[in-house]
Amino acid sequence: MKIIVLGSLGNINRYYLPRLIADGHDVTVITSSSDRIADIEALGAKSAVGSNRDVDFLTRAFTGRDVVYLMISGINPTSGIDMWQSAIELSEIYKTAVQNSGVKNVVNLSSVGADNPNAGILYSYHFAEDALNSLVGVNVAHIRPGGFYSNLFADMQSLKTMQTLFSPVSDNIAHGWVSPIDIADVAYALICHTPAGKSAKFVVSDWATGNDWLQALAENGIEAKYQQIPVEALVENMIKLGFHEDTANRFAQMSRAGESPDEFYASLRATDYHLGKVKLVDFAKVFAVAYKGERR
Repeated sequence: MKIIVLGSLGNINRYYLPRLIADGHDVTVITSSSDRIADIEALGAKSAVGSNRDVDFLTRAFTGRDVVYLMISGINPTSGIDMWQSAIELSEIYKTAVQNSGVKNVVNLSSVGADNPNAGILYSYHFAEDALNSLVGVNVAHIRPGGFYSNLFADMQSLKTMQTLFSPVSDNIAHGWVSPIDIADVAYALICHTPAGKSAKFVVSDWATGNDWLQALAENGIEAKYQQIPVEALVENMIKLGFHEDTANRFAQMSRAGESPDEFYASLRATDYHLGKVKLVDFAKVFAVAYKGERR
């Protein structure tokens, strides 16, 4: 098949691209930087350099492909950009490019919460889902992962300076965490065989509470305590870091929604979601290596 993917050689793509290439597929990787061309071609893929906001470029890139893999990307939240508005804009660009190119199979990286209006910033992913689902005659499979383990690297500084994890979420509430390795397994399967019609597949690697994270860190020699903070403090800190005020408030709403996990994960638990193989204890080892200043 002729396959084209957004996301360059990012955390997810780098795990499934070699598998697609080894299978003999004709793979093209879209990147915004010509600096990545050599690495992409070294894998055995082709490169297409351009912006995911350029609908004409995307239309040309998608034309003649059997499958396209999409994601909302290229948004730097600390630049003050409104992530909600950016998601709306990118969703319409992707819809137009798919429609104009004639591609018939789309795999879209979405998120848990995309179907939940109470999920704060995560609900912004519904814009892409809705836009792509409106396309007639196009098979669309959405991947809805839980929270990325990599988000926990945000704890690094406070662990080193205060031996404390700060979070607006209670330490005894289990949330779904996910590794890019497990997302890549799902992406690979859906790209190879995109289901007919419109569908969604949730992905979770492990279920874990804040206390579980503390224990996993302790097992790797990192002792810490957990301190829940008001969501208002989260908003204030995010704005100081350069987040758009509306974006910060939507992250706060996501945290509020996370305090009611039965409702937050209702859609996920009602499906045969993909339970991955990379557990919290596995990620804790990776985190500990970074914490101790060793190479990851």
